[in-house]
Amino acid sequence: MKTNLIFNPFEKFSETSLAVAGASVILFSVLLFWFSGQSNDGIYHVTYRSGIQLVQAITEALTYTFLPFLLLIVAGKIVNPKTRLVDILNATIVHRIPMTIGILLMQLPFLKKVTDAIIEAVQTNTLQQLSIATLWISTIASLVMLALLVYSIVLLINGFKTASHAKKPWHYILFALAIICSELIYRFGVYPFITERFT
Repeated sequence: MKTNLIFNPFEKFSETSLAVAGASVILFSVLLFWFSGQSNDGIYHVTYRSGIQLVQAITEALTYTFLPFLLLIVAGKIVNPKTRLVDILNATIVHRIPMTIGILLMQLPFLKKVTDAIIEAVQTNTLQQLSIATLWISTIASLVMLALLVYSIVLLINGFKTASHAKKPWHYILFALAIICSELIYRFGVYPFITERFT
């Protein structure tokens, strides 16, 4: 029961509660990215970008939320014509929660210090001089971020499944294609345009 609540909250909470929680986290992530100088150069990839404007952070958040939503609603309608837009939208925004938590964790002073040290080492080609402690902390942090990303994808899959009643293998192939296409469109089309627009 508790496991199902964690991995598939879409069956337990009302659509209003899910929408409020997801929208609140997206708003928080916009402010977090703005203050921390980070940018989503992919649907699931973050890069440091100094001097990011608030309007850029908002534009990115809206884009990386609604682009997968649009493609997933197409996939959902193919799977089941009765798939509701609100259910796919809730799945799309709620699945961002774990990733936002991960970005927030990376703002902890000791993790930020480790990240800065690694970035500097890469830029100066001195990776071999990093301490063992720095490498261990970096490895653990990377594993935590990977786990949060996997959890995020699981939430999205379960949200799609609940919304469209997906059951057959080809349903999940459509899901995967929608996510892959949204990543490619955003990374190679939309993000370069956003970056050029606000620099």
